[in-house]
Amino acid sequence: MYKNLSVVYDKLMDVDYDTYKEIIREELGDKENLLILDLGCGSGALLTELKKYGDVFAIDNSEEMLALASQKESSVSYFMMNLLDVEKLNKSFNFIISAFDVFNYLEDFQQFKAGLKGVYNSLKKGGKFIFDIHTPNKINTMLENKVFAYDDDEISYIWFTYKTENNLEVENEITFFIKEKNNLYKKLEEYQRQRTYDICEVKKEIKNIGFKIKDYFCDFDRENKNYKNSERIIFILEK
Repeated sequence: MYKNLSVVYDKLMDVDYDTYKEIIREELGDKENLLILDLGCGSGALLTELKKYGDVFAIDNSEEMLALASQKESSVSYFMMNLLDVEKLNKSFNFIISAFDVFNYLEDFQQFKAGLKGVYNSLKKGGKFIFDIHTPNKINTMLENKVFAYDDDEISYIWFTYKTENNLEVENEITFFIKEKNNLYKKLEEYQRQRTYDICEVKKEIKNIGFKIKDYFCDFDRENKNYKNSERIIFILEK
């Protein structure tokens, strides 16, 4: 996942990091000296903000992404590992965040539940967990059998999405070209699968594990609870 795309991730991804930083500030306020985990840190766009509140650990299963993250923020403890192995860190965190559809890359609902349980076991009592997932609406109407393209002088790509036999899953096939020396272009390919789940089932499992749902909202609008017509749902949980 993101083995090749990491080279151009920040340039190509239309990601609202600033809004996520604002959510972090709203939830953590003036707290300090916290132990914090960025679960699936990607290219590390949130790490500098998280560092304001304490010591930060960051995990990702992509060596390439971790290399990018460490260039942005060196004073973080990095680990290359699957989020399902979070308990192997043997830490109790005050705050864990898993931003921008990290949980959508887990293979099935059993892994999804295991991921939530691992986070729960890795939080201190009263600790918070923020994560988001694609809504079924996004998978079914915005990502199903689509073609996306981008082109400039430095980078070009064509991105195909295909529905799988699973009604809430899509495959992504991305071919992109990166300009190198002598006006030559390097061709790279990326393959991914993303899946989501019935939101009522997700809420039920969150509560079964022991979390309190402090808030949930859609598309970064705290007043928007209408996940049936939105793209992304953000959960704010407390142990």
